Formats: sequence, C-alpha cells, structure tokens
Amino acid sequence: MTVSAQAWDGRRAPESERPEEREQLLEFGVWMFLATVTMLFAAFTSAYLVRRAGADWRPVPLPGVLGVNTLVLAVSSVAAEAGRRAAARGLWRPARAGFLSAAALGLAFLGGQLGAWRALEDAGFVVSTLPHSAFFYLLTGVHAVHLVAGLVVLATTLPALGGGTPRGARNGEAPAAVRVSPAARARLAATFWHFFGALWIYLYALLAFF
Repeated sequence: MTVSAQAWDGRRAPESERPEEREQLLEFGVWMFLATVTMLFAAFTSAYLVRRAGADWRPVPLPGVLGVNTLVLAVSSVAAEAGRRAAARGLWRPARAGFLSAAALGLAFLGGQLGAWRALEDAGFVVSTLPHSAFFYLLTGVHAVHLVAGLVVLATTLPALGGGTPRGARNGEAPAAVRVSPAARARLAATFWHFFGALWIYLYALLAFF
C-alpha cells in the first residue's frame, strides 16, 4: 500500500491533499503568474513611454486588422465566460462549447496578428525601421506568446469538463479527493483568458494613442 493510499484509509485526507487546498494552491499559482506578466508589461510600458520622448519618435500606421482582432478576442472572452458559468451550474456540454469557441477565436486572433505583422512589413516597417515599430513587434509578439499559453490552459481544461463522477471518487479514494473540481478549473481558465484579453486591449490603446 502506498503512502497516499494509507493516508486515505481513514476516509480523511492530509491537509495538503484536500480538494480545497489543491484549488487554493492552483489559484495562487495562476495569480502569481498573472502578477509576473503584469510586472513584465509594466516594465515594457515604462520603457515605451521613456523612449517616446526621443526626438526620433514617429508613430507607424497600425494595420486596420488590429481592430477586427480586438473584437475577435473580446468575443472569445465572452465565450469563455459563458463556458465558466455553464461549468459552475454543472452544464458540461455548454461549458465545453464555450471553451472550444474561445479557443477557436483565440487561434483566429493569432492568425489575425500574423496578418497584421505581414501588413506592417509590406508597408516597409520592420523591427529596425523606427522605435515605434520595434515596440509594436515586441509588445504584440510577447502578448502572442502568452496567449498561446492561454490556449494551452483552455485545452487542458476541456477534458475536465466531462461531468459525472470521476473514477476514484467513490468510497473516499484519494484520486478524486485531491482532484481540482471541473468548475474550479473552468473558473481559473476563464480568469486566465480574460486577463490576456484585457491586456491586449491595453496594449492596443497604448500603441494606437500614445
């Protein structure tokens, strides 16, 4: 018998293995990651504003597709929120549909960003052309990398949205007891996705108006 199984013989989990503890640790990890990303982009913003004061600063014309991309990402956030609410009510099929829609729209957003980079390059603006174009590629590129991480979070959340009683959930067995609930996973995935949607709106406003 393993140590984990022994711990569950008395139908009571150690404090570190209880579901609520697991969910709290996961939520703490998510918020710590988002705080780190916030500090990273705060540093980028500070550098952007300082560099903007230079005599050689000239804004580049932003591709019009960025407006469409912003709308696509906003709709994807709405879809993720719909999935979260459905999961909170135990409606697994609508929950999966919401997160699948969010992921599909996220992929469409990344495709649109690639189109924006190509449009800017075709207009003669590459990384080395102007300080503003350099920041454009930096900010949008780093955001895209983090959005891919968000897609991974959505993808890993989908298998949990199956409903029913997971294997090992009966008779107080350890695997189900330490598993993070589907509703909690959906909530954290939606929080993750909303964050990067809001971050993009901020970056778009920064690049367009400052």
